[in-house]
Amino acid sequence: MNDDDSGYTLAEAVVTMVLTAAFMAISTTAILALYSSTNRSQAIADAQQQLGIAFGRLDRQIRYASGVSKPGTVNGEPYVEFLTTYTGTPVCTQLRVRPSSGEFQQRTWVQGTGAVTPTPWTQLANGVTAATPFTFHAADATYNFQQLGVVLTAVAGGPAASTTRQFTATFTALNTSLSTQSSTACAEGRSIA
Repeated sequence: MNDDDSGYTLAEAVVTMVLTAAFMAISTTAILALYSSTNRSQAIADAQQQLGIAFGRLDRQIRYASGVSKPGTVNGEPYVEFLTTYTGTPVCTQLRVRPSSGEFQQRTWVQGTGAVTPTPWTQLANGVTAATPFTFHAADATYNFQQLGVVLTAVAGGPAASTTRQFTATFTALNTSLSTQSSTACAEGRSIA
């Protein structure tokens, strides 16, 4: 028999197919893990971006607040309100975290017009959660202004493979002072659905 006419035996073909299949299985698993990791990272980056935009907006709003209420909870949803008067009209802004949907929302109404008529809720960020998102700090000798602490956790991924990042900010209401008594500022809208 001539060596040039020889081919592969069945055993060689089977070994080649098994090795190729093993290589493909390992490669596919690695690629799927890479995509999963990338998707989780992207979801966290998206949540970070949303919270960064929301915190930037809140910083501009709360900085000029003339009063901050003490936080509370209605139907398992944490709330806090603050009053701004720099436009000439007293405007209440209410913030809430909805644990059931993972939304961080706000709405506003004009204070002192009789019946409280809030605007529809506006979403500031989604994919967030928090056990105690809002903390009120009264003005004292150390800090002459009221402050509002906000702690939110961005959650990405499913229950089996979730990734979380915590965001913390303390906003200072510069139009408050030691004599500001506003622990119930704008709380009249809290019970309105």
